[in-house]
Amino acid sequence: MIGRLRIPYGWLFPRAGALVACLLSMAFGAVPTAAQHHSSSPSSSPARGPATPNGDLWLVNSVGIEYDINPQWAFHFDSLLQIDRHISRLRELEVRPGFEYAYSPNLAVAAGYVQYQRYPTGLPSRRGPFEDLLYRNQFGPIAFAGRLRTEQLFYDNGAVLIRTRPLVGVRIPIGDSPWEFAVSDEVFIDLKVDRTGHQTGIHHNKTYAGVGRPVTPQMKVSAGYELDVYERNGTFRSVNQIRLGIVYRLN
Repeated sequence: MIGRLRIPYGWLFPRAGALVACLLSMAFGAVPTAAQHHSSSPSSSPARGPATPNGDLWLVNSVGIEYDINPQWAFHFDSLLQIDRHISRLRELEVRPGFEYAYSPNLAVAAGYVQYQRYPTGLPSRRGPFEDLLYRNQFGPIAFAGRLRTEQLFYDNGAVLIRTRPLVGVRIPIGDSPWEFAVSDEVFIDLKVDRTGHQTGIHHNKTYAGVGRPVTPQMKVSAGYELDVYERNGTFRSVNQIRLGIVYRLN
């Protein structure tokens, strides 16, 4: 069987089903009951919504489903749930179904559809196709992976964002235990920014460090910290993210 490349979405175990992600976030007790009832700021950009406080603390839950169609083709359903304002307000649900094709044990491509659903209801959401070029290799006990992702995103209000997202990372076993340590860095580069309020060039840089382990032959879990540095109105701000992940293989 040709080994397929699995690039963690921030870094470990990103494959996610939207319903499962919501259930996981509820299990952690992090979604406030009034999360979807806040009103947006009247001074906010129509393509952005309310400004995130500098240094804000978020909880980011990812849950995933993987299914191997044959030795080369696979289907993934990914989702990610963000809770911002010091883990007190539901912010965004990301849903990403896609197919992956492995050219070799080290090289694969993937494509699919992504939707970023903003909350509170009424803020502009984004949706569109994405494409990935994926690379993986093993250097002794250290697993290296890289991904070049392109997204073409169309907003509810007519704005258009085209961006590329290169990511690199490594996973290192922790002794003889089932645990592994993972670090990664992902850069978001905006190429087309029509009516988004963004500037072309680097918009985000996400640096992640965390641990993960299998809990059953089909399920893996992860936890870690991610620093998100992003540009807004010509200045750079930061967000601290606690990330919790789970991935489940159907076969």
